[in-house]
Amino acid sequence: MRNNDPRSRCIAILPDTLVNGHLLAQGDRRRAPLLRAFALVENAGFGIVQLPPDDFPLEPARASLDFALDQIADYLKHGYRFLWVELGAPPAWRSYLDEEIRRRAVTGVENFHLQPDEPGLQAFAGKLGKIRRAAGASAASADG
Repeated sequence: MRNNDPRSRCIAILPDTLVNGHLLAQGDRRRAPLLRAFALVENAGFGIVQLPPDDFPLEPARASLDFALDQIADYLKHGYRFLWVELGAPPAWRSYLDEEIRRRAVTGVENFHLQPDEPGLQAFAGKLGKIRRAAGASAASADG
């Protein structure tokens, strides 16, 4: 049976800043590129896993990170494609997340370091499209 969910099989793991770019002040130069990047994710039909704010200390972030990793591992088992989008410097809790990814043997997540400028947004759109096409081809062959 074919799954007609337009976002099926593609999920973006996004930093809080990208998901909440609309909350940045109107004059903040990061706002427009982040809004465009988020629109690219939505227009490509990706679901979203939101990571905690980069500056959260580990303890408040731990439960959210563990929950996200549980979701990611489960979806990976069912053939979903993931793209982890990173912006700027690594978050305060990054070493914990890396350690948990290794410990849980979570594999199959692609990474993309987003540069919030025109060439970076074009590269991001291309990466999203490539993953979406690959997921569509996988879904079609699975539906046989």
